[in-house]
Parts: sequence; structure tokens; C-alpha cells
Amino acid sequence: MARTIRRRLDSLQEKINDTLELPRDAMPGAAQIELSDNREALVDGCRGVLQYDSDVIRLSTGRLVLRFTGHDLMIRAMQQEQLLISGTILSVDFS
Repeated sequence: MARTIRRRLDSLQEKINDTLELPRDAMPGAAQIELSDNREALVDGCRGVLQYDSDVIRLSTGRLVLRFTGHDLMIRAMQQEQLLISGTILSVDFS
């Protein structure tokens, strides 16, 4: 029951933010990704690393799983809920 209430609150929060056109950082629990060309990605809101190799890095953000694919990918820095990925990023998938 608590999960259902939480989902409804999250959905309501998203609708409010979309309607008011608030920035994503106004939505608690949402991950933010900052890309620098296709060479670097800063992920804020990372909850854990699910897969890590030179071609694929998968991250949990709580709500979503982010999948970075490319070449020579590596995690350059990681602190609290921030993570820096470098390499040649070919795609970012959300699931």
C-alpha cells in the first residue's frame, strides 16, 4: 500500500513540474545527466553501478536504469550520488 501511495505522489509531482515547467532539479529523486560532447558524462543521482566494462556502463538512479554504451568507457570519479564517466559515448538509454 505504501508503494502505491509513493507512486501516486511521484506521478503527481511529475505532473505538477511539467505543468508549471519547473526545472528537473525541482523534482526530488530525479537523476540529472550533463554531457560534454560525447566524451564525458556527469550523472547526479546515481544510486549504484549495475554493470561496468569498457563498452557498457549501467547505473541505477532509483527510478530508472541508465545504460551508456561506447568505447573505452570508464568511471573516472565517484562520490556520494555523483559519477563521472569518460570515453567515447555512443548512446544513452533509459529504462
